Amino acid sequence: MKKSVVCEIERYAIHDGPGVRTVVFLKGCPLRCAWCSNPETQNPENELYYNQKTCIGCRHCIAACPLGVLTYEEGVRIDRETCDQCGKCVDVCPTGSLNLVGEEMTAEAVLTEVLKDEAFYASSGGGLTITGGEVLMNAPFVLDLLRRAKAECIDTCIETTGYGKLTDLIGIAEYADTVYYDIKHIDDGRHRELTGVGNRVILENLEVLSKLHGQIVIRMPILSGINSDVASVKEAAEFVFGLGIREVHLLPYHALGKGKYTQLGRPYSLLMLKPPGEEEMEELRMLVEACGLKVTIGG
Repeated sequence: MKKSVVCEIERYAIHDGPGVRTVVFLKGCPLRCAWCSNPETQNPENELYYNQKTCIGCRHCIAACPLGVLTYEEGVRIDRETCDQCGKCVDVCPTGSLNLVGEEMTAEAVLTEVLKDEAFYASSGGGLTITGGEVLMNAPFVLDLLRRAKAECIDTCIETTGYGKLTDLIGIAEYADTVYYDIKHIDDGRHRELTGVGNRVILENLEVLSKLHGQIVIRMPILSGINSDVASVKEAAEFVFGLGIREVHLLPYHALGKGKYTQLGRPYSLLMLKPPGEEEMEELRMLVEACGLKVTIGG
């Protein structure tokens, strides 16, 4: 039975597909976007969250750690390279300041949670959305979960960067009513600078998928001064239109996930970046619409 590390099962979501949805966040992503609002989904292995603000310094976690990877110096310090995520420190933490990011689950167990909200799907046209991390890094699990969901007549969506094996993408997309597909930058070099990988595979996979799937929505994150220049956005929009895709979501950057970096012991590199203003987003909306595309800001 297929398993994956699930970071979160978010219920009653309204921005990840039509209607009221249950969104399953999986762990593991090949990209390292500096603006990622869910950094806990990047590493395929489980990790510890540590909230220093609620820690009372009792040091029970240090005594419980069998590998001795926890120390205390103005808060708990974690040797994350050595930690094996056994969870013994979590078990003894009286304030919940230490937590494991995810839980290994079977597709059957996840579907059981999804079906608890089946009545909301029927009344709103909603359903299940699977996201990451990156779904293509969890392809066998995602395919198993999607097949089970479709057997229950649940509407399904996936969110993907498109960076992975084409065969996995095609297989998964066959069971997804809607595919949300990211274009983070149209230029291969800039894409590599921003995410750690080039975009050639992403764009080539999209070209093939666009010929096989009738409901693809492109998502373009907008970061002022980073990927928001008119030439790049227009080139991306024209590329999308040329594939026969007609819907784009422009996603303005936000820093809502910044606190997660601290809890994971990682630096946040965009501290000085501000979200794009309404005027900038409106100008980009009109630019993309002029290329023949339906545009939503956010989504």
